[in-house]
Amino acid sequence: MDLYPLAILIGGPTASGKTNLAFEIQNKIPSFIVNADSMQVYDKLNGLTNVPPKKNLVKHSCNLFGFVKYPKKCNVGFWSDSVQKLLLRSRNNIPIFVGGTGLYLESLFGKISPIPEISQKVKNKVDKLFLKLGKNIFFKKLQKIDYSYSEKISKNDTQRILRAITVKVGTGKNMTYWHKRISNKIFKKVLYVVIFEDRKVLYNNINNRCLQMLKSNVVNEVSHFLKEKKSISHPLHKSIGLYSLEKYINGEENFDDTLQSFCLDTRRYAKRQITWFKNKSTNSVKLNFSDAKKFILKNI
Repeated sequence: MDLYPLAILIGGPTASGKTNLAFEIQNKIPSFIVNADSMQVYDKLNGLTNVPPKKNLVKHSCNLFGFVKYPKKCNVGFWSDSVQKLLLRSRNNIPIFVGGTGLYLESLFGKISPIPEISQKVKNKVDKLFLKLGKNIFFKKLQKIDYSYSEKISKNDTQRILRAITVKVGTGKNMTYWHKRISNKIFKKVLYVVIFEDRKVLYNNINNRCLQMLKSNVVNEVSHFLKEKKSISHPLHKSIGLYSLEKYINGEENFDDTLQSFCLDTRRYAKRQITWFKNKSTNSVKLNFSDAKKFILKNI
């Protein structure tokens, strides 16, 4: 795919105003919005994960919200592939990526390998074959399927040999293929802003949002979800507030205690996001909401 002319990336902690900023920018330029939040990709718990109302999704040409059907899982590789397919269909407008999942945003710079998640079934199959054939034969197999990668590692590096064979079996592509994708640039120009508001303002936003959620239909949404919740490990099961609301629904906590724990968990999550963006998003400009808007519109 040819380099896309421009992309706008908007990151930051929860309740910092990322989506509202994306909406305001989208109103002013020919553009479309792409979700970069790892929880908002799913078709369940849209209220709890704060997916914008459907009318706003339509109005602002939003994409990749609720597009993964639970209990299917989404990772950065699957999301990256979905983005590339979307870009192929939408070359005339500017993509505005918005979300609090830093890994998704960073993957747009080609820094993170988009290797899809390998199933446990495939991993177990390769492990059994390794125990049967041994390290030397496995390394010879690696030389046949990916000579270039085999030249870069030691024949005694069991972990990397196993990983390389597993990736080939699980994806049909070898490590050299995936490593080339890491270095691929997608965009000619990127405007990457991370919204950092005053901590008091952010926490006040969080407290108000949590209160509004508890007063809305989110409790019913969670109640319905718990009835169909699968007995598997899944990212949605770790949604902020799910545990507190489950206790509230089961009568183990009253409204006030639930609100307090919900707010506390969300503030802790915001702190982790702030730390991540401070340390990892080296390509970004850190600004408050107002200055972020001015920066984007000035530099388009």
